[in-house]
Amino acid sequence: MKLYSLSVLYKGSTKSNLLKAAYDLSSFSFFQRSSVQEFMTFTSALIVERSSQGSRASVKEQAGGE
Repeated sequence: MKLYSLSVLYKGSTKSNLLKAAYDLSSFSFFQRSSVQEFMTFTSALIVERSSQGSRASVKEQAGGE
């Protein structure tokens, strides 16, 4: 399994704030990287906003054949 993004977010009262993130986008083409990173950041914030405070969440991509 490949890890593409690791993010730490703070859940405020109205929205989440990205504190730190690391991305490994080397498997994507140069022109796709910014879009993929933006999608991962948006998805991370969405997951945090829908999760209860003080809990952890992880998301796995549907892997074909693994």
